[in-house]
Amino acid sequence: MRSTKKLVALAVALVVLAAAAAAVAASSGGAAKPDKLTGYPTKINKIDLNGYQIQTSYPLGKLDAGSTYLQKYTHDSVTATATAGPYVGSPSVTFKYIAMPVTHDVLLLVWLEPKFKHNTFVYNLKTHLSSVVTWDQKGDPSLGSVTIVKQGGQPIP
Repeated sequence: MRSTKKLVALAVALVVLAAAAAAVAASSGGAAKPDKLTGYPTKINKIDLNGYQIQTSYPLGKLDAGSTYLQKYTHDSVTATATAGPYVGSPSVTFKYIAMPVTHDVLLLVWLEPKFKHNTFVYNLKTHLSSVVTWDQKGDPSLGSVTIVKQGGQPIP
């Protein structure tokens, strides 16, 4: 008898939740429309940086202080080379990347490194501000500037 009451209560709760969800959907005009920039809430828009060359310079930060890098992008990878600072002469590195718009002129960029590591960047192309958090356990941030040296084939929103 007790389990029957629990089942009835559960069924009533599910009906109430379904009705509430239907009411919310109806009040918002039905299916949610994706944001043109980000795609939210129905998809994830990404940015193809193919052909772009981007320079970053970091006066602030533990790992990157005093370093400048030139980044060259293809459809799915980035090659970064130190052009000034303590890492000049080090071999260039190439990683896969994901770039997503946050707002106009601001993008989130993640370099996917081996062994589940990644560097995460936020580029504000309007103010030329670059911030990065490195993959290590300390998550040491760096702060500096970003400049597009060469435009790619697709505009950055």
